[in-house]
Amino acid sequence: MNHAGRVLATLLLTTALLACAGPDKAPARTLEHVVVVWLKEPGNAAHRQMILNESEVLREIPGVLSLKSGSAITSERVIVDSSFDVALIVSFTNRSDMDAYLVHPLHVQLVNETLKPLVTKIRVFDFQ
Repeated sequence: MNHAGRVLATLLLTTALLACAGPDKAPARTLEHVVVVWLKEPGNAAHRQMILNESEVLREIPGVLSLKSGSAITSERVIVDSSFDVALIVSFTNRSDMDAYLVHPLHVQLVNETLKPLVTKIRVFDFQ
């Protein structure tokens, strides 16, 4: 399995496990927007925390059902790809809510003012 495939498999499993963790306001079948980022300065704790803190504003965007975010956890397991720095999972009811989110000024501002200056690579996985 290639690098991107390992990242996707890990994030999909994590999302499935989180969904089983307890009740949520989200409908049973949601659209998941998974964002995985690698920092220009890998492992920079201040930059990781800045992204996590500033991403909280995404909760205010209409259509966002939930936001989960965190830093990579290192692992010795071959199947785990912990090369990324931060990942976010944003849940929506449907595609039109996600499409509106992508062009919302709060999202655009976060991407342009926080992510682009700090991040060298971003991978996005959308699934329902």
